[in-house]
Amino acid sequence: MRPADVTIVVLNWNRRDDTLACLDSLARADLGGAQVLVVDNGSRDGSAAAVRERFPAARVVPLPENRGFAGGNNAGIRVALDGGAQAVLLLNNDTRVSPDFLPPMLWALDAYPVAGAVCSAIHRQDRPEMLDVAYAEVDFTRRDSVRLLGVNALPGDGFTTRREIPVGVGCSLLLTADALRAVGLFDESYFAYHEDVDWSLRAHRLNFQIIYEPLSRVFHRGSTTTGALGDDRPVAAAADLPDLPNAEPLPWNPIRTYLGARNLVRLVRTYAGARERRAFLRSCAYEIPLEFLAILMQREGWLRLGRFGYRDAARLHFVDRHAVLRRESHAPRDRLMKVLAAAVLVPVDLLWTLPREIGRAHRAGRTAQFVQYLRGLRDGALDRPIPLARLGLR
Repeated sequence: MRPADVTIVVLNWNRRDDTLACLDSLARADLGGAQVLVVDNGSRDGSAAAVRERFPAARVVPLPENRGFAGGNNAGIRVALDGGAQAVLLLNNDTRVSPDFLPPMLWALDAYPVAGAVCSAIHRQDRPEMLDVAYAEVDFTRRDSVRLLGVNALPGDGFTTRREIPVGVGCSLLLTADALRAVGLFDESYFAYHEDVDWSLRAHRLNFQIIYEPLSRVFHRGSTTTGALGDDRPVAAAADLPDLPNAEPLPWNPIRTYLGARNLVRLVRTYAGARERRAFLRSCAYEIPLEFLAILMQREGWLRLGRFGYRDAARLHFVDRHAVLRRESHAPRDRLMKVLAAAVLVPVDLLWTLPREIGRAHRAGRTAQFVQYLRGLRDGALDRPIPLARLGLR
């Protein structure tokens, strides 16, 4: 396939400056005749006019409303295919591309007999030597069924070679026209998050290969579209996080949390077998209460690293707050005193202190993201439509 056979689709929603910077990086790249198409998802910040003024060669497709990642990109894909494109490259507007990012993707297509998609290595803009994400895999027996690989990793940590992968990340994803016609476009009921997972699973069912190409480098700023609807609060305080890889606090983003949870349940309902569904439910039943306890005790960072469990929660809540229970004791009398003290203090901590801490956390807004997660699980299980107006997405 030649670069001139490719149309690059950049989706924008009220992120004019990000989109212009992305298009600047494309203008400096070796595109070899690839066309650039900007889809504007009903923006109200003058994005479409700004793009037309600065990049008159780029085609702009304005949509009347925000159709999400799935619907907006589908509109661009249809225009590209109708124009004769043999492949469509979906590129997030909060990215900057390396000058040579496109040719390696085409080399990857040529290297595999039934390649339907190729994804770039997504690096961090603030730390370009590190990956933001490489690709994803799916395991429906786990609560976190969609696992992103390469997060905050160095490429040398196992991400330097081209390979066939389970899921291509939609941040920079090249889709062939043949695969799009056979597999179909994105499922617009996902709106945003996990529509690329759904497409990848459908593609594998039709025996298309999805390839990770590390020589194609794209630099990502990270979830700016839904992130702009939240605020700057971190999920965990910095003091909670040990100095270990992948330990950075996640940005506070209840909207992304809702969409991720809702769409994950949709994936489970669509693709998981009976055994996998039972395992998923068991994993949720075990891990969701633990996550809530981690939020109350401000130990989300430790939970993410797998270093916070029910025993840790019990120690923090029932033991560490009381000097008499923390004290080392070996004498029979001291042990008896600890048992008597625990008999009095544990019920008080359980029935009085814990509800008060829940109320304080709720009033401080620290449970808002967790509540959105539960709503997402519920709406996914009941197959409810996304409340776009309530979430500020329309």
